[in-house]
Amino acid sequence: MKYKIIVLLTALLVLTAIAAAGCGKEVVATVNGEKITREDLTKQVDELKKSYEQQGIDFSGDNAQNMLQSLEKDTLDQMIDTKLLLQEAKKKGKLTKDQVQERVKPLKEQFPSEEEYQKFLTQVNLKEEDVACILFLQEEVTKDVAPASDEELKKFYDDYKEQFSEPEQYQVRHILFFIDDGTKGYPAQHTDEEARKLAEDVITQLDQGKDFAELASQKSEDSTTKSNGGLYTFAKGETVQEFSDAATALNEGEYTTEPVKTDYGYHVIKLEKIIPASQKPFDEVKQQIADHLSGQAKQDKFDQFIKEAKEKATIVNNLKQQ
Repeated sequence: MKYKIIVLLTALLVLTAIAAAGCGKEVVATVNGEKITREDLTKQVDELKKSYEQQGIDFSGDNAQNMLQSLEKDTLDQMIDTKLLLQEAKKKGKLTKDQVQERVKPLKEQFPSEEEYQKFLTQVNLKEEDVACILFLQEEVTKDVAPASDEELKKFYDDYKEQFSEPEQYQVRHILFFIDDGTKGYPAQHTDEEARKLAEDVITQLDQGKDFAELASQKSEDSTTKSNGGLYTFAKGETVQEFSDAATALNEGEYTTEPVKTDYGYHVIKLEKIIPASQKPFDEVKQQIADHLSGQAKQDKFDQFIKEAKEKATIVNNLKQQ
């Protein structure tokens, strides 16, 4: 359900934005008297910087200082918001062990193991009970949000019909032989000439009446499609241009009479069928739309709750005074 996803993402945002109050001497902010120290902030900025660098963001260029200052400011703002959120959550009282586990279950399911989940909690220095309190607060604040009416659901469908359509698709079978001199890490290594010769041999066997799916299962080096006879479905723009051009030029039942070269290697392609474009009917997507609108309405209400809580709180941000 869309709202559950939104709640989970919000929880992740909360978790990654907060570090527990440390014992550093410099206080960079207070939220209703609770301190956020320079040590807290530096720890969280370092974690975020590391994460961004893993995504390819460079903090070593000419603009590095400005980027770090901006990251520090944004991180502290988020830490202030999150500390306030945790204070509000704890006003709701202590949850039982069963209630805690019920609330954190969707979060835990995002991790491959209990060990990874516990490692994450350690990294953000937050107790599982606190996570559950925040999720419970969201439920309490948004529980009276009314579902969208049928008229609202239909209007959304009419306004965003393209989101509920499927483009024309091509169902093909293909056989691939990789071109790799050992530097690409492909599961098989051939020179250009070797890969082309293997593809030409397959075409010869097809000309002699061999079954395409059987040959794909036996000979293709594409492990993702080999097990289902090379079957692959795509819409224009979803695959490499050379492959798309060759496949869409075929009639149903035809295969390429020459190997098709892409950055991966040489392909032999057969067009099984063209799947016409289609529009999903309203009744089929009605619940999906209802979940989306409900989730958005609940998120808006929770955002308003946080805004009002900030207006009532005593917050001191010492970085803004520097």
